[in-house]
Amino acid sequence: MLKSVDVGLMANHQMAHKAVISRLELYLGNLENPQLSTIITQQIQMMKNHMQVMNQLLEPNQIQVTLPPLPPGMPKLNVNVAQMSMEEKDIAMDAHFTASSMAKENFNSSENMKDKQVKQLHSQMGIQQSTIAEKYESFMVQMGWMSAPEATIAEQKAAMMPVNPVQNQAFMNQQQMNQQQSNPNQIN
Repeated sequence: MLKSVDVGLMANHQMAHKAVISRLELYLGNLENPQLSTIITQQIQMMKNHMQVMNQLLEPNQIQVTLPPLPPGMPKLNVNVAQMSMEEKDIAMDAHFTASSMAKENFNSSENMKDKQVKQLHSQMGIQQSTIAEKYESFMVQMGWMSAPEATIAEQKAAMMPVNPVQNQAFMNQQQMNQQQSNPNQIN
């Protein structure tokens, strides 16, 4: 029998998954880029798999549940939606943020879950969501929509300043003085 905390967390995840799937399906109707369509389709199928796994975990007579692997890249699903005014860049950014956020939610929730199987499967779900987030990030870098600025050498060195060698030397000097005080007859 599952603990109440596990059931409550999964119930919240189910509602979040349903809403995210609906939003991603809306996006599919407005995409032209086949690579982005493939990643979103893969995310939709993965999230449907996650919902199925959570339903199996909630089934009282279920003993062992396994998480299916990430679905392979698939062609675009046929979804009929009304026209929406959103650029593919915005869709990719939102879908990336969603996958990243869902990964963190799964990791955090698994830490609070009590049932070992439920905990392990939610960690695996987090890894899958993180993998999808990485795919979006790679796609956006490829499209020139996302980049991490390169730090200058001065910026890198400035970041190292909190680990000041003088402080370390002072620490070493203090340790030597303490040793000398505890062993006054020892010569260094």
